[in-house]
Order: sequence, then C-alpha cells, then structure tokens
Amino acid sequence: MYQKILVPLDGSPVAEEVIPYALELRRLSQGTLTLVRVVPSATQPPALYSMTDAETWFTRQRQMQAEAELYLAEIAARPELTEAGPRWLVIAGVADQSLLTLIEQQAFDILVMATRNRRDPVRWMLGSVADYLVQHAPIPVLLVRQRAAGADGRPL
Repeated sequence: MYQKILVPLDGSPVAEEVIPYALELRRLSQGTLTLVRVVPSATQPPALYSMTDAETWFTRQRQMQAEAELYLAEIAARPELTEAGPRWLVIAGVADQSLLTLIEQQAFDILVMATRNRRDPVRWMLGSVADYLVQHAPIPVLLVRQRAAGADGRPL
C-alpha cells in the first residue's frame, strides 16, 4: 500500500482540506506522512527586484522560509496530526517542478493534494500545479476538490 505519503500545503485553508484524507491513508497503511511547503527560490529573484536590491530579496527569502517552517510546525502540532507524527520540510523553487523532484528523490508512494474550483479561463491563464503533477508524477495523485464556498468565500 502507500507507505510514504506526501502532502503539499501552500498555507491556505483549501490546501489543508486534504489532511483528513492523508491521515486516513496513513492509518490504513501504517505509513509515514510528510508535509511540504514550497517557497520561491532565492536563486531566481522575481522580476520586481533589481540586482541592486538583491539583499532585499534574500532577506525576504529567509523570512518566507521561516514563516513556512513555523506554519508546518503548527500544522504538525495539531491534535489530529500528533499521533501520526508527520515529518515536514520546506523546499525552495517552482512548486510543480520542485514537488516532482522531491517525489522522485525520496520515493514517495502517493501524493495527496487539493485542487481549487477555478473557472476554465483562470486555469488556462495561470496553469495548475495539480494538473502538472497528475500528468507528470510517477506515483498516484489523490486530488481533493475544494469544498463549496458560501457567500463570504469560506468553505461551507
């Protein structure tokens, strides 16, 4: 069965909706759970920074890394997750490519991730990490669809 379960989280409540599914897979397989967050890579500052402002980018990179580590530590400390003893890590890079590399390097058995209910034109313009991984990952990908949202945009 699935001994090594990978759960990418982006800090959003939508991404966190996959946690119960990943926990159930882990319970059934007695496998391990790894939470991961991808932050932008410091080796490729975004266009809004000039080379003269590189130190600002590297400072921001360290801040994003620290925020991601704190976020994952808080998620891992949730009561429903403590028994599972999840491992967590922060990686830098482009989300889809970085996750694919991580899957291949650490031989995960399944990827459990959220997919948002985006309208087609938005998806065409922005692309989708989930779509990319479904097409390229050498392992099964369990997609959890975003729950329906109320008028305030929060899940029902």
